[in-house]
Amino acid sequence: MAAGVDAVKAQLIRDFGAIEIHEYHDANTLDTVLDFDADKGLPYKVRVTREYDDDYASGQLNIPLDGLGATLRASASGKVRILRNGIISN
Repeated sequence: MAAGVDAVKAQLIRDFGAIEIHEYHDANTLDTVLDFDADKGLPYKVRVTREYDDDYASGQLNIPLDGLGATLRASASGKVRILRNGIISN
């Protein structure tokens, strides 16, 4: 389905502009991982859980993605994970 992953990608493009997003799946966690460089070459990594991706299209998730770019920039590691119930910095 990938509706949740597509929504996250769209938000990343809104927050960071023209970026090249590399997508792959983590076979251990079943997360979709989105890697990209922005802000003068700094690497960022967003992990989207399968549950978030699967449930996004139902419209029942109340996680605003509009703060995703700020959360990534504020993260010491440049990594976040998007779960069914929120966004956490790694």
